[in-house]
Amino acid sequence: MTPSADTEKRDPKEVKEMFARVAQGYDFVNHAMCLGLDIIWRNRLVKTLLRGRQPGGIYLDLACGSGDVALSIASADGKSKIIGVDFCPEMLGSAKAKASAKGLAKRIEFLEADCSNLPFDGDTFDGAAISFGFRNFKDRKKCLREIFRVLKPGGKLAMLEVARASRPVEPLQKIFMWNIVPAIAKVCGSNPRDYKYLAKTTLEYPSTSEVLNMFSDAGFKNASAKTMGFGLVAITHANKE
Repeated sequence: MTPSADTEKRDPKEVKEMFARVAQGYDFVNHAMCLGLDIIWRNRLVKTLLRGRQPGGIYLDLACGSGDVALSIASADGKSKIIGVDFCPEMLGSAKAKASAKGLAKRIEFLEADCSNLPFDGDTFDGAAISFGFRNFKDRKKCLREIFRVLKPGGKLAMLEVARASRPVEPLQKIFMWNIVPAIAKVCGSNPRDYKYLAKTTLEYPSTSEVLNMFSDAGFKNASAKTMGFGLVAITHANKE
């Protein structure tokens, strides 16, 4: 999970600066507050993305952050080519360093770009992934239309994101997000105020049915979602026919 802002109300420049501040300790804090489950969830995201795909595809990792999903795709499909895009240069710096360390720099390219205005031709990618980044998009519907545009016919979008907790779990979710997550961030050396935005955007995030409707409105077909982690996260996927 990533620290987030209420992007409908905050200046995108402020959001970008916030991600720049947390970039250095980003991976450690995420793993700590998810108890390592984020690694399992991302692996499931990549399996969902690649299911039914032929080896050697071209994939897009949107809001790629420090590059974990792009690296996982490259490892799972040894013939693939991946482009990761993010609006934060500091995050991209971390992603490039990790790709180089794993010997994957020739197969993964990282670009600074706005997900609502992607610098790619239409029908370019076999698949696209988003991992805990959709909450941070200022215009989610526009971003989905852009993703739809750059996917090839038959291409797949797979997204890992928070989900609204069911009523029995919701009070615990609020306590965890408002109190425990900022405390973990502080212990790990990050600014707890940055991570309090995670609580706000998690609790204000659209319902699963609303997200599925957004996918359909953007032109995607066969949209479906599966929750994990006591219903706190979900993988949503759909196809461009």
